[in-house]
Amino acid sequence: MFKCSYKSKQINYSKNKFIKLINIIKYKHIEYIMNLLGNMKTKGAIFLKEIILNAYNNFSRQIESQKHTVFIKNIIINQSRIVKKMRPASQGRANQIKKKFVKMILILNQENKWDKR
Repeated sequence: MFKCSYKSKQINYSKNKFIKLINIIKYKHIEYIMNLLGNMKTKGAIFLKEIILNAYNNFSRQIESQKHTVFIKNIIINQSRIVKKMRPASQGRANQIKKKFVKMILILNQENKWDKR
């Protein structure tokens, strides 16, 4: 068993929408997740697919053996920062816009195909 974590910062997407996607893909194999996210057309699925692909590539560089299956053990999402903008409104007023960013920690786990666990 080999574990690896991957951090991604400043993703411009809603935390609640990410949680809905993550509940679908947690504790699944990477191949299944890539097929599932490839068929979804939401912005979050595209972001998540890129992040998981980068994490998998980094993970596969660290492992020498080719006979392993990789699955997502856990995904942690936290709020990163908020960018505040002012937008002009009618009658000389201004409206404030808050853009929220998210940071994500992905924990990947290796399971050997030859283990009978």
